[in-house]
Amino acid sequence: MKTFLRGLAVIAALGLTVPASAEDAQGQWSGVIAGQLTVVLDVSKSADGQWQATLASPSQSFSAKVEQLTTDATHLSFALPKLQASYQATWDDKAKAWTGTWTQGQKAPLTLKRVPAGTPAVTAPSRPQEKAIAAAVPTYTSEDVKFASSAAGVQLAGSLSVPKGAGPWPAVVLVHGSGPNTRDEEVFGHKIFLVLADHLARQGIAVLRYDKRGIGGSSGDYKTATTHDFADDAQAAVNFLRTRPQINARHLGVIGHSEGGLIAPMLAARDPQLGFVVLMAGPGVRGELLMVEQLAYHSEVDKAARQRAMNQTMLAAIVAERDPEQARSKAQAILEQGEREDLVVQGAAALEAKTFTTPWFRTFLSLEPGPALRAMRQPVLVLNGELDRQVPAKLDLDAMRIALANNPRAVVKELPKLNHLFQTATTGAPAEYGQIEETLAPSALAVMADWIRSQVQ
Repeated sequence: MKTFLRGLAVIAALGLTVPASAEDAQGQWSGVIAGQLTVVLDVSKSADGQWQATLASPSQSFSAKVEQLTTDATHLSFALPKLQASYQATWDDKAKAWTGTWTQGQKAPLTLKRVPAGTPAVTAPSRPQEKAIAAAVPTYTSEDVKFASSAAGVQLAGSLSVPKGAGPWPAVVLVHGSGPNTRDEEVFGHKIFLVLADHLARQGIAVLRYDKRGIGGSSGDYKTATTHDFADDAQAAVNFLRTRPQINARHLGVIGHSEGGLIAPMLAARDPQLGFVVLMAGPGVRGELLMVEQLAYHSEVDKAARQRAMNQTMLAAIVAERDPEQARSKAQAILEQGEREDLVVQGAAALEAKTFTTPWFRTFLSLEPGPALRAMRQPVLVLNGELDRQVPAKLDLDAMRIALANNPRAVVKELPKLNHLFQTATTGAPAEYGQIEETLAPSALAVMADWIRSQVQ
């Protein structure tokens, strides 16, 4: 998810140009990374005659445009710098395939063969919880709504689910994780907030979920927004619910996932009338420290210590430098040295530096969750999955327990076998997200619904 993710969930569309010799590479090419993950490279021309290529993983419900695509009669290469990934291959005329190496922390063989015309597409994994929602008779109404943020020209679009009956009802606002999320917080084909909203509404809890500014039906500029801006939007959602007669404003809370778990305490600290807070995989430590751990997870074993040291130096330089251009220049210099030492994907330094010095990232790296956590007095339920690889449970829950030590109404739980998306997982690796059919573990849904009901009785 930008996601506190430097991973597959948060890739922005990127343009590129390729030489005219790419004519021979037009079409779709399919292969399997390390014998496990099927990918499809689609090389084509856009309507304005520009070359473009997209790498997709149907089983992960993932697709992204690649950068730095070059090809001739014997060589093919491209990069996905935001994934710290690249591919380099040579043409095997006997096999009629591109034979090469996929590099993403570790190296893996990847042979791409042309997909014959008419070949059936790979079927995406089933999403049984979403199918069940579509098939069930709803016990609540769902209404499209719009409300203004405090920022000029920003109007947010969302969906309000309200249980059928007299009311007024307790209610929650769902606050997304990082990345360009719609109201469903869709990640790898999983509509996380759709499933969560359905479950809560069936338990007698009204739910408002909305598209981020500049995304879906919401206006505004997503690209320049920071966590503080998204917090203002979440506050606008809370304020909007307070105007609705079917909502019990005394029992109005916020559920924040990932970055939303950073935003929710900010709202609670400045809005004492907010009734309760649920944090799903919210950060307990400063963004800079959390990002070091996220990047370390993708490191090659034999380079892990050196990559960690490089990332610590690079991120610390960004945080220390007030001027954005100077921060980018310093980060790029460190990453270019990493390229020379084979610690960074070749050619990725400039884009990596640009990514880590965007307004959002610079804000996130500097944000300390502790002050808001210590200031909030509302009941709070803190949840992390045991197998979370993006917001590690031990690191963040330990910090949360310390910050919330003086709040007698704080409950902190580590949920066994769950990952960052609160799916039942095997390893917790982001590569599993799309392959797992479950969108949200029933155990996690039950814990949240039961706790909220206990607060609003």
